[in-house]
Amino acid sequence: MPSQHRSDRLLAVAAIVAAALAAACSSTPNSPSAAQPSQAAPAMPDEVVSVAQSVFGPEGEPLAYGDFSAAGGRQVLAANRLAGSAPGANAPAGASQNSETTADVTRVSILVHEGTSWKEAFHADEHLKNRRGYLDRIRFPVSGWRMSYQKTPDSGFRLEFTPLNPPPGSKLETVRVAWNPKRKEYDSLDASGTRFLEPLATPGGASVRASEK
Repeated sequence: MPSQHRSDRLLAVAAIVAAALAAACSSTPNSPSAAQPSQAAPAMPDEVVSVAQSVFGPEGEPLAYGDFSAAGGRQVLAANRLAGSAPGANAPAGASQNSETTADVTRVSILVHEGTSWKEAFHADEHLKNRRGYLDRIRFPVSGWRMSYQKTPDSGFRLEFTPLNPPPGSKLETVRVAWNPKRKEYDSLDASGTRFLEPLATPGGASVRASEK
């Protein structure tokens, strides 16, 4: 009988060891079911973060940056996100340096490095503006924009702005913005995307003079 008890104990110990080995194998990094660590989004350079915060304060966020040989040189796309809007799959902070992405924003600035300082070439708050005037023809103040943007290899950022929550009955308009090499700043484009539009003295103005892209 003692030998029978000893055999039972040995079988029980063997079962416990086998179960522990199976659990250890299933959690090894080489196992297909093991969780792989996610890659962190690339960090923005300190200078780029400082440039964004110099315009919008601590909440200023650099969404993208680049060095565009045909579009004025080094540039930073900075923004304030809409309250409650956090970086997500479509608009991760600091991501998508080459592909199109989107963000819900209240304010936007594109800053160009000229000489030893950064100068603003484009600004968006209730309306879209450059250094010469207003770029949109929207007659109501916009509290938030759905912005899509794309970093092109050499011609700067290409952006589209659509108002969020427009007043009832108002015409919804999407404004396209790109670098104008003749003016050396960001201007709005016509519906065909082939002509730059002259900025307006007041938002929602009716007279528009187009120039060749």
